[in-house]
Amino acid sequence: MTIVYRFRPMRNLIGKYRELEQQELALSSPRYFNDPLEGYQDVFWEGDEVLWENLLRHYLLNLHRAAIICRLSDNDEDLDEYAIDPKLTRDDLPTDDYRQQFNSVCQSFFDEGGFERIPSSLASLPKPLKRKSLQLFLSVIHHSALASVLDTLRNSNMIPETWPKVTNSIDSDTVVEILDGLSAAMDEEAEAPGIEFIASHVGPLGSHTFLQRALETEVDELELHTKKEILLFASFPGRYVRQICDSLIHPNWHTLCFSKECTSPSMWAAYADEHRGAALMFHTDGQSDGSWAELTVNGRTGWQGSEPITGQIQAPLYAVDYESPPPQVDFFQFLGTLPRPKLMSAWHSTPDGDTSPIVDEILEDEDSWRENLWDHFHSMSTTKLEQWKHEQEIRMVLPDLLGVEDSHRKVTYDLSQLAGVVFGLRTSLEDRFEVMRILTESSQDDDSPPVEFYEMVFDGTSFRKVKLAV
Repeated sequence: MTIVYRFRPMRNLIGKYRELEQQELALSSPRYFNDPLEGYQDVFWEGDEVLWENLLRHYLLNLHRAAIICRLSDNDEDLDEYAIDPKLTRDDLPTDDYRQQFNSVCQSFFDEGGFERIPSSLASLPKPLKRKSLQLFLSVIHHSALASVLDTLRNSNMIPETWPKVTNSIDSDTVVEILDGLSAAMDEEAEAPGIEFIASHVGPLGSHTFLQRALETEVDELELHTKKEILLFASFPGRYVRQICDSLIHPNWHTLCFSKECTSPSMWAAYADEHRGAALMFHTDGQSDGSWAELTVNGRTGWQGSEPITGQIQAPLYAVDYESPPPQVDFFQFLGTLPRPKLMSAWHSTPDGDTSPIVDEILEDEDSWRENLWDHFHSMSTTKLEQWKHEQEIRMVLPDLLGVEDSHRKVTYDLSQLAGVVFGLRTSLEDRFEVMRILTESSQDDDSPPVEFYEMVFDGTSFRKVKLAV
């Protein structure tokens, strides 16, 4: 058996959430982690004309959605939660009128705007586009795409004439010239990150311009109409790229974090309320399937209709990798969260009936494709930047295969798995007493050995735990 440590503030253990009394462990999804790069993947885009055309159509579809959300919404929460839906397809639109309206947007952009040539130019690039490079390209065409969306909505009387007009759209000839120049630059580059480096410095400027303009009007806070303008005119390309990477490759997932040691002062400061909390010590079982160890918990294992099915989960624990770079993932190759009919109609074929060769590549060895997808998932969910190495993290990762889990998922544990509790340097007498009382009462109905108690001390040279024995 091996011990792992779970740092917690007292408000979670014995306060509002009563985790200790209920023997609960709370998992979180990446959007709530303190590391904004959690789950980062080195995604790249390299594909044929069909795939690139469908990405542009998907971009238009979500831009059309965002404009409608901005028109109808009276709160900024809708802008954050609903403006972009990466899994949206044309067939998901609620009415024939909406679908026809989207068709008009595509006709305006591709046919009337001349952008039907762009997928071919993108497919001819000698190197893949990465996140920031794709964002930069989308920023170049964004105002032309937005003009197609807003003109269509204006013609349908869905937005008032007072809405801002798009005045700086770009013509398709200029975009082709830009892509030709990009292609030449890629041929001359010794390493691709040169373009990615430049693109990463250009992206933030759009939103900053709107913020500067708002300051000049001497407002005390950002008004909703300004946030809508920033979304539609500046931040949309970056948000789009981020959200399709987060949602279309792998399912949402939740993680439960432990540490190999409890002697890092910074860990106590960050995760145990500045040394006022405690660290729970858990027994783990021997490793299997390449994992570092295993921990048995109880939680949701499935659903029967709308009712959850609960049961025992023999969950592997993995040591976080701080040495390896983020996994490289081919976006078009690994759209793993979409059902096959939706994938085929929205990404792998065009309205004109053209089909991408990628379909045959995947179907030729679908087992290998699925195995590679889950290898990417494991690597993505257990890799962090070297700057976090001091955490010595061990984590449980539970994928949300059905996409129905709450943002914060809970599992429970048996008291026999709790080896001990370590109190921090500043843990109050009242909180220590309450922890001891809860565990004493809980163990009266349990045959497991009593939980042992420890305290962190600084002996003048080192920070270590000492056992409290009577």
